[in-house]
Amino acid sequence: MTSKNLGNVLIRSDLNVPISNGTVLDNFRIKKSIEYIEELQNISSSVTFISHLGRPKGTEESLSLKPISDEMSKLLNQDVVFINNNLDEDIKNILKTKEKGIFLLENLRFNEGEIRNDEKFAKSLARPFDTYILDAFGASHREHASIVKIGDHLNSFQGPLMSKEIEELDKVLNVSNEDFTIILGGAKLSDKLALIKRLLPRINSLLIGGGMCFTFLKALGHNIGNSLCEDEFIESAKEILDSADGKKITLPIDFGVTKTIDSHARNDIQLSQFSDDDIGVDIGKETVNIFQEILSKSRTIFWNGPMGVFEVDEFSYGTKEITKAIAEMEVYSIVGGGDSVSAINKFSSLEKFNHVSTGGGASLEYLEGKALPGVNIYNQLII
Repeated sequence: MTSKNLGNVLIRSDLNVPISNGTVLDNFRIKKSIEYIEELQNISSSVTFISHLGRPKGTEESLSLKPISDEMSKLLNQDVVFINNNLDEDIKNILKTKEKGIFLLENLRFNEGEIRNDEKFAKSLARPFDTYILDAFGASHREHASIVKIGDHLNSFQGPLMSKEIEELDKVLNVSNEDFTIILGGAKLSDKLALIKRLLPRINSLLIGGGMCFTFLKALGHNIGNSLCEDEFIESAKEILDSADGKKITLPIDFGVTKTIDSHARNDIQLSQFSDDDIGVDIGKETVNIFQEILSKSRTIFWNGPMGVFEVDEFSYGTKEITKAIAEMEVYSIVGGGDSVSAINKFSSLEKFNHVSTGGGASLEYLEGKALPGVNIYNQLII
């Protein structure tokens, strides 16, 4: 633990969580952001969180961080003071009103200077504080003021959550390939094409479900009906499948299909039975069994993306069974955030996975080999 008092601390966290009618629907990122708050209060005068929420156009009440301060207060069982501005000239005096207090400033993106990476905005935001902790891995791929500029004006550190994210994702890049299986789902191949190209030579097996599998299946000449397909990426899918490493890929052989998503009506078919108006919405039982068999032989599993439209109960079978299977396996499991976290919350427990990323798009970009503007630019904070 650092022995130095950090004074008034400003933490850039990723509190970009779903909110409906003023209620936080998923507090996973909030919980992760406050994990070390008690230790931090012991070595600081005050702790103030900042974050973005959504993509507001100006000031939008529905994207205020006020509900997040309420949720934080419940989780911490102490008052988190919400400051409905992030450039209030009196912030320093507000911080003095509560010894060892916890504060939350309003949505960073209500100010255009955040996205424009404006030096004046960064300097003004930093002025009331002594120490800056960048702990928002989920936003670390954005070249915004709170990621790359505020730290220039304060005593700055990389936060524990950010450091943990990097450590876990490095394991994905460095694990022995004979032990390593990746399972990918979600809607679009385009979102994960660069990831597949980089990681395929490093792994033993790649299992593909979700909407993205249909671009591969169409590339192989199969009829996929009205299922989601990115025709512009069919040639890329062919190249991957035709490569030596492409032999590591396992695709679904049976599906849950429907004629319209809204109908919630499901029919289970083999790949060869697709009619022109069928829409694939889930993987089937035979595919689940094949995937589970491969996963059971792994020592490390990286999972990103659901196996189908799991939000609809009738289309959730594949995602549910894969979630439960990985949760019960004696493997090292890393989950790539986003919809996978929602699936775990729905069908299992986050505690049954070794690491669940808060990163979403940032974790994918890091694994693709991109240099993220906010990663490893400060020394790690050890507390």
